[in-house]
Order: sequence, then structure tokens, then C-alpha cells
Amino acid sequence: MTTKDAAFHRHPMPGPPLAIVAEALFVINLMLLPGLAFLALMVLWIKHRNHPDPLVRNHLRQTGWTCITGGTLLVSASVGIFVLGGFDNPWSWVIGVLYFTFVHSSLILLGVLGLARAMNGRSWRYPVFGPRENV
Repeated sequence: MTTKDAAFHRHPMPGPPLAIVAEALFVINLMLLPGLAFLALMVLWIKHRNHPDPLVRNHLRQTGWTCITGGTLLVSASVGIFVLGGFDNPWSWVIGVLYFTFVHSSLILLGVLGLARAMNGRSWRYPVFGPRENV
């Protein structure tokens, strides 16, 4: 086992509770309580962003930035589709609903994968939206 593999399997199962809570709030923000779960995640991120455990910092940073960038892109592109196409154009609705559904469901899937990684005590980076970690 290399040192990279040893660092990869650093935490026993289940992972750190703060990492699991961060990922759970990300999924809750997308599915159950948008806005409220986002605020709770931001408070958690601000309060624990300098946590001594690198796995907790990883999950807090990934979920925080992905919520901000993914949410901004989701809302701005959806609004842009309707502003450019018009609300009375049926194709605007087709493209807008397909875009929103595809991106939103992709974020939910990635959030569930991140939650599983947090529960297993492993680090996670959201593709496209997640910031790169300084190693």
C-alpha cells in the first residue's frame, strides 16, 4: 500500500459527522428545503472552514462552492433561456424545463455520491462545479 493509498483510507467508517452533515445539507437543499438548507450549509461552512480534519474541510468546501456556483448557473441559465426565448414561446419552455431537469437531477446524483463518500470517510470533488483541492 502506497502512502497515497494510506491517506485515501484515512478515516474509519462512518466518516466525520460534519462531513456527512455537509453532504446531507447539500442534498436537502436540492430536494426538500431549498434556501433553508443552503443557509444552514453556509453557516456550517463559515463556522468550520478551518476545521483540523482535512476530510471535513474537503466536504465543507466542495458542498459550499458547488451550492453557490451550481445554483448561480442553474438560476441564471434558466432565466436567460426564458428572457431570450420569451415566456409565450413553447420552445422556451421545452428547453428551459429540459435544462433545469437535467442539471438539477445531475446535482442530486452527485450530491448522493458525495454523501456516500463522506459516510465512507473518503474525500470528494464535485466534477465541473467543485473547486480543486490544494494537495
